[in-house]
Order: sequence, then structure tokens, then C-alpha cells
Amino acid sequence: MKRVGRGSRRAARLGLLLLALGAGCKREDPPAEATSAAEPDPLPALRAFEAERRAATDFAALPPSDAAFGADPYAIAALPGGERFVALLRGRDAIVVLDASMRELARLPAPASPSGLVVTPDGRSVFVVGERDAGVRWFEIQDTAPYLARKDDDLATSTRGLRDVAAGPEGAVYAVEEDKGRLFTLWPNVPNTVGEVATIGGGPIHVERVGSFVVIDALFAHALVIRPVDEAGRVLEAGEARIVHDGPIWGFSAVPDGDGLLVLAGGVEDRPLDRRGGFFGYIDSFVLLYRVERGAARLLSAVNVAELGVVTPKALDLAKEKDGTLRALVTGYGGEASARLVFDASGKTLAIPAKTSPTVPGIRDLVMLPGGGFVGANPLLDAFVIVRPDEPRETIVPVVDRDGPAPPSAEARLGEALFFTTLMAPENGTEDAHSRFTCETCHFEGYVDGRIHHTGRGEVRVVTKPLVGLFNNRPHFSRALDPDLSSVAHAEFRVAGAGSGHSPWFSLDARTHPALAALGRSEADVIEPLALRRALMTFLMNFSHRQNPTTAGQTSFSALEREGAKLFEARCEGCHEARLSADEKGSRVPFERWESLIFTPAGPIVWGSNEYQKTGVMPYVHERGARVPSLRRLGKKRPYLTSGTAKDLADLLARARWSSEGGFFHDGAPEGASALDAREREALRAFLELL
Repeated sequence: MKRVGRGSRRAARLGLLLLALGAGCKREDPPAEATSAAEPDPLPALRAFEAERRAATDFAALPPSDAAFGADPYAIAALPGGERFVALLRGRDAIVVLDASMRELARLPAPASPSGLVVTPDGRSVFVVGERDAGVRWFEIQDTAPYLARKDDDLATSTRGLRDVAAGPEGAVYAVEEDKGRLFTLWPNVPNTVGEVATIGGGPIHVERVGSFVVIDALFAHALVIRPVDEAGRVLEAGEARIVHDGPIWGFSAVPDGDGLLVLAGGVEDRPLDRRGGFFGYIDSFVLLYRVERGAARLLSAVNVAELGVVTPKALDLAKEKDGTLRALVTGYGGEASARLVFDASGKTLAIPAKTSPTVPGIRDLVMLPGGGFVGANPLLDAFVIVRPDEPRETIVPVVDRDGPAPPSAEARLGEALFFTTLMAPENGTEDAHSRFTCETCHFEGYVDGRIHHTGRGEVRVVTKPLVGLFNNRPHFSRALDPDLSSVAHAEFRVAGAGSGHSPWFSLDARTHPALAALGRSEADVIEPLALRRALMTFLMNFSHRQNPTTAGQTSFSALEREGAKLFEARCEGCHEARLSADEKGSRVPFERWESLIFTPAGPIVWGSNEYQKTGVMPYVHERGARVPSLRRLGKKRPYLTSGTAKDLADLLARARWSSEGGFFHDGAPEGASALDAREREALRAFLELL
């Protein structure tokens, strides 16, 4: 085998299934002009559509995408007794109680942009965190409607931006914060107990308490961090183990094993992304099984689940049977299948061939049911999904969306599916360097994966850039300079399927793609190539940045932030202009308007331009340097600089230099160039965190 888990005979026996999953694409020869640089313009209808949308858009009032794509069921857990469930609607700032058929029994306000919940081991409480609220909200479980009662004494933390929460049997509650990479440990039932804060780093997005360990998924660090806890539930740094991959880990499941843990990690293939073959190489989805003990992690097995049609696995479940075998359910947010794996007692090999089942994409979290079925929260379909082993297909229960804005159009929903699933390149294979993947493989939730990768152009290596906020940030990408979203959409189909041997100019047939039927498409629908590109464009136009948690609840600068704003105006805004549209000089807003715009939910200023600059970041991706990038939502874009050499904001600001001749340098400044002092770095960082 050329790669771990690839080319196995077991996968070959599943070939017929994979052919079925890849079917439904009516392949056509593109019009001659669609692959030619010659006139006429191959995309006149798309460009006219885009121009019309831009003319009708006020970029100063472009809404954030927090609520734009529906209710977004994001997390789910079982309440005691197993007959009711509790779930978060991230797009509606709500927590809901559901019966066994996923019918909504009650809906209560949740922290803004809720992203994490946990039912305590004693079955008495539910804790919830949200990115745009500080603290941990505490609900008491009741036997009668509405089944949850909010307690007055929320658990206080000093920060917004909490992404997930967990709980231990001793009463400890754990919450992780993505931006500053911190873990908070709190004791709600112990009066006058001060919580503890530990720095984990790397953008933690998920936390679980498993046995006598806390397990944390640090997205940008590409790591699972496993720390032991003491008898009070206090997290100990001594004895930490780290599972580190070359790319992001999207989900995990763990079970106790003697004095240690068995951990199943779902993420991208553990090797560098490589584009030197003209396609995206070595980015299949894998699950990797580890044994963690005495502060060390040992790899037992790696399975290329992309071979099985399971792509971007976020929701997994690992269970240990009485005979010592390990059973794993792996779902794929981006694929149209789920897989059941059985490892032998050593964990080193699959005891029986993997069993796959057709499953709609978009499952982000799940709860196992007795008998082997499960229920899942599905933001892509804005629904809950019930899978029972004795039924041929899942049951999809859409959220009754009574509280939110108008639901996204059918076109926008299709575009979202193209972005987050394999529908943009459904015939990609997994042989050798080739991979089956989605946009999210490299752009987690539309942002980045923290990687620095080969571009395929000599030795040029660059960081991944966000695909959020493209509508008012053209031209797109540092070197490609796609002039508009019409070009982006057309190019994305080409590069996504590069190396597959199939034309990127194809139609999708809803009869053979269950995801399309689940999105409301008629089984008779055949979606033509231009319609697919227009759908992707529609999604990208609406895919604006979510509200910055740092600005939530704030209406004006602090003294330090105002000091930083003035420094930015003097030192940085000459390149990172305060434009509302990166390629329109006339959209630049004066300093007096910055404050009011920064503290709107959208925070719409791009803080970039369509110009090129040479600031010492080598090698340059273009003969004129690099296009000035947008600074919106810097906390979601690490590492920094085109080359990724600045690991965080502190590093970025420490590198900044300028010369008496007026040249500015992000790196490689000449000797004698001036730098920011400690106070200036502190103030400028405070301002940058608001953008």
C-alpha cells in the first residue's frame, strides 16, 4: 500500500457501493467557449446575475451569516431516560427539547450563537455555551414541560467566544474558548470556589470528559490534547498527551481503557497537502485509532474512510464490547455514506470488513440509540436525522423554523451543499495522491485549516485563506486574481475535480443523490452546469462573516482600543484600507465612521484592497508581491502572512517594521528599521481583535 489504509482489498470489495455513490452525474462536453480564453465570455449570464446582485447590495449593511442559512441544529444530547433529547439551534440562538421522534416539545433562549452543550453525569443539569455570550448558561432538568428551567446563577468566565462545554462526575464543568486557546474549569456546586484557566492554544473547538481525562480538539494546532484530572476534577498539565496530525482533526470519540484511553480521531489524511500534481493531493478523510497511556499516544490503526464514501467525519462514536472488540460508527459531513468499523481487541486491524450505509451528508453531532441506531443534528439540511438499523433509509425531520428570518432559497441551499459536500466533484477517486474531499476539507466552516501547504508552483508555500466574505473582497486569491465570483465558481468546479479524469462541466441528477432530494429537489430534477455554478455563487454571496464575538455587547472603543485604532490609521491603513468593497476606492470610509461600523453585527469593513505590495514576506506569490489581504475576523485566519510564518497576533506585531524612506515590512526588514514598542503592540492588538 502506498498510503496507510489505501488500496486495500476490503475497499475494492466495496467498489460497487462507491460507484453507486458517485453516480448521478450527467457528464457533458462543455461549450467550446467554456474552456477557451477566447471571446465570447463563457459566463455572460452569471456575470450579469452577479452585477445585478452587487448593484442591489449595500455592503455597509450586509448582514452576518449567523442566521442566514436556517436554524442550523449544531449539537444534540440525550436527557435521562432516553425518551427526550436536547439540542442547539445555532442559527436561532435557541435550545430545544425533542421527543424520540425529534418532534419539538419546548424551545428556550440559549446563549447567542450556541455551539456547545452537555448533560451532566448525574442527569440533573444541562450546561450551554455560545460564541457571542460570556459565561456558561445553566439549566435544571425537569420532568414536566418545558423540561428545562434556567437557573439564575450562570457560571461566569472572563471571555466571550466559548465553543464547547463538558462535565465530570465530581461536578466540574469544562469550557473551551477558541480565540485565545483557553480551557476553563468551574465548580458550580461548590460555593466560593474560584475557577481555573489553562492555556491549551491552537483554537480549541471541542471538549469532552472521558473517564479520568479531559480531551480537547485544537483545530489550528491539528491536535487532540489529553490531560488527566485529579479526584476533584481539576485538570492537570503533568501527564499531558498530544495527538498531532499534519492537518485538522474535525471530531473524535474516546472510551476508557484501563488506566488510559482509546481515542478515535476523524480528520484529514496525516500528511502534507500537495498540489504539485495539478490537483489537491493527499487530503482524503481518515479515522485513526490511538491508545493513550502514561502521557503518550500510540497509533493502532488508520482507515481511509473516504474510500468508503465517508468524507469530513465530524460525528463519530467509539464503543468497547465485552469481548474487547471495538465498534465505531463514522458519519461524514461531506459524503453520502456512513461506515461501521469493528476493530479486534488489539485495535490494530479491522476484525470484519467495514460496513457502509447510504446516509445523507451534514451530520455534525450524534447520539447513539439502543440497538445500534442513532439520531443526528444536521445543520446542512436544517433537520434532525434518525437512523435505525432495521430501516432502509434515515428519517429526516426538518426543524420547524418559526422564529427566524425567511429560510434560504433553494438555490442558496444547493450552493451550501456544493460547498460542504462532494457534489462539486462527485467522481473523485482515492488512488495514490488523489483524494475525495469537499471545500471544508481545507476551509473548516468556511474559514481555514491552519495549514501551510505547497501551491504546486516551485517551492512557494502559502496559508489557507478563508472562503467567507468573498462577495466584497475581490479580486479573489493572492495569485489567481479571479475578478469576480462567476470566475471563482467556474474555477472551483475545475480545481475540485482536477485529476479525476472527468469533465467539470456536468449535471446532477436528484434521483441518484439523496442529498438533493433532502434539500427539497424533485426526484425528476436534473441540475445543469450553469445552474450549479449560479447556486454556488448565491451561497458565497450570502456567506458573509459571522459576528465577531469580541464586539458582541459592545458599542464603543475602550481607551486602549481607540489608541490602537489611531495607530492602525497611521501605520497600517495605507495598505489595509477601510473599504467596504476591496476593489472600490470610493467605498473607503473615514476614521470617524470606523467605530460605528465595527460595532455593528456585520462589522462590514474589509480592511484590505485590490492592490499588490511587497512587504518582505518571501517568496512572493506574484511578480508584484501579494494582494493586500482582508483583516476581517483575524482570529479565524491563523497562522498569518501569506507564508504563514507568523503564528499569532503577538508574533505578527513583533515582526512589523518601517523605514525612514517609508517602506513597511511584515518580515525581512533592513537593519535599523523602526518597530512597535510594547504599549503600541498591546494597543494595536486590542484594535485588531475587533475587526
